[in-house]
Amino acid sequence: EKYVAGKVLGEGGVGVVRQAVDRDLRREVAMKFLRVGFRASDEELCRFIEEAQLTGQLEHPNIVPIHELGMDQDGRVFFTMKRVVGQSLKDIIIPEEVHVV
Repeated sequence: EKYVAGKVLGEGGVGVVRQAVDRDLRREVAMKFLRVGFRASDEELCRFIEEAQLTGQLEHPNIVPIHELGMDQDGRVFFTMKRVVGQSLKDIIIPEEVHVV
């Protein structure tokens, strides 16, 4: 297997992003799958693939580059992207100490 998936970095409505290692290039990446147990309709699967394809066509410093779109040995569609380390957007937007007046 080319990728070794690790801990969960984040979850959304239908997707899960995991830390992973690309064995060929020996680099850490982020790997997005459809959520385990989630039965994607053809439309949802197409949206997932289109997300990778459209994002992969964009080049901007604030957009995470897509490295690969593929299918793992279990038949799950995934895409890999640059692993960005730092503060999450949620932590920046909603700080821990929110003062209500």
